[in-house]
Amino acid sequence: MLSRRVLLGTTLAALMAAPTVHAQTRTPIEMWIGVTGPAQDLLIAFGDEFNASQDKYQVTVSFKGQYPEQRAAAIAAFRAGNPPHIMQMFDAGTGDMFAARDAVIPVSEVYARAGLSFDPSIFLAPAAGYYGAADGTLFSQPLNVSTAVMFYNKAAFEKAGLNPDAPPATWPELIEATGKLVAAGQPCGMTSTWISWIMLEQMSAIHDTPIGTLNNGRDGLGAELTFDNPLQARIVSTLAEMQKDKRFDYGGRSNDAAAKFISGECAILLQSSGGHASIARDLGAPFGVAPLPYWPDLIAEPKNSIIGGASLWVFNAPGRTDDEIKGVAEFLSYLSSTDVLTRFAKGTGFLPATNAAFAAMTAEGFFAANPGRDVPVLQLTRGTPSDNSKGYRFGRWTEIRDFYHEEVEKALQGAQTAEQALKNAVARGNEALRAFERTATN
Repeated sequence: MLSRRVLLGTTLAALMAAPTVHAQTRTPIEMWIGVTGPAQDLLIAFGDEFNASQDKYQVTVSFKGQYPEQRAAAIAAFRAGNPPHIMQMFDAGTGDMFAARDAVIPVSEVYARAGLSFDPSIFLAPAAGYYGAADGTLFSQPLNVSTAVMFYNKAAFEKAGLNPDAPPATWPELIEATGKLVAAGQPCGMTSTWISWIMLEQMSAIHDTPIGTLNNGRDGLGAELTFDNPLQARIVSTLAEMQKDKRFDYGGRSNDAAAKFISGECAILLQSSGGHASIARDLGAPFGVAPLPYWPDLIAEPKNSIIGGASLWVFNAPGRTDDEIKGVAEFLSYLSSTDVLTRFAKGTGFLPATNAAFAAMTAEGFFAANPGRDVPVLQLTRGTPSDNSKGYRFGRWTEIRDFYHEEVEKALQGAQTAEQALKNAVARGNEALRAFERTATN
């Protein structure tokens, strides 16, 4: 992983070698980001490198808080007439951004207005589909791409008599494996971060099951949620049953459950592939990476999983000049280059966002030297995406996720059935969608 000191040293050297240009002669381009740690350091360094590579534009990359706080600040700035040129927004905010048609300029249009050639198919297909429209228009540019995978502790597997090189591929195998782990003295068989993202969104995608009407909301307003279905009832009831004897142990709504795996308490973790670097740094034991489990009686060949992470949106604003649009397009093009995306993927644990970057990392032997790092890409791109595995696009989805959490937590505690939990979450979610539509159309 590249340190910020090394990156900034490289950038300073490039700046010293570049011709001296007064900053005030350049067109300013502002980009807001919502990531921390190595990802933040790299994006700031990429802005500095771009500035050193040309003398027309001055990019400033700034952290404006976590994604929800940044989005609120950007909306306020838009209403005041001075939003950033580019904003990094997480996947769950995509539906809200799509509805804000007056506030954003589709990335495809940005490139066209700048006179630059652009082909959305350069990006991994699930990413291009998630952030694109049916007519091929790409609304935002994929950047930090991730998906959910299974991490497992090989030492714990060996202790329980399980093959450390043959992780469970299906839910029945997972249920059996966690039983053996607990019987062998493991305090917890498995846990999961972000259960709305993994158990609801990812599991529905790989089982080719919709979570709502109108192509999972991608066809526009008016969609109804439908995830109170047999697949989700089976998943929630299975987790509730497994929790009784610690084959499964709930670890909270966000990423907190990762600590249960890193500490050695739980032997299996379902988590974002972006967590790979921290696991490798902190676990202190050999581990493997495998695709998400599936139910073989429901689908013979699981579909692709869906993306997480974030993309780059371009804001509109009164008086935004053609020169500014050209600068935005030039910087977005720089950020989509194979060199930049491979460095970003290697330094953060996120996936390479383009097919070319993945091919380059494969050709140089990165995945061979780092076993498991290719699993999320292969899972994300397997087979032909269906309408149900292309992702979703609902407004107020972060709020709907919390409805799911609240109701499923009651089911895990035995306070209601899985079916009732899902029915309640769907009803509350549909109310939120109707409220969102009233806002979006007024």
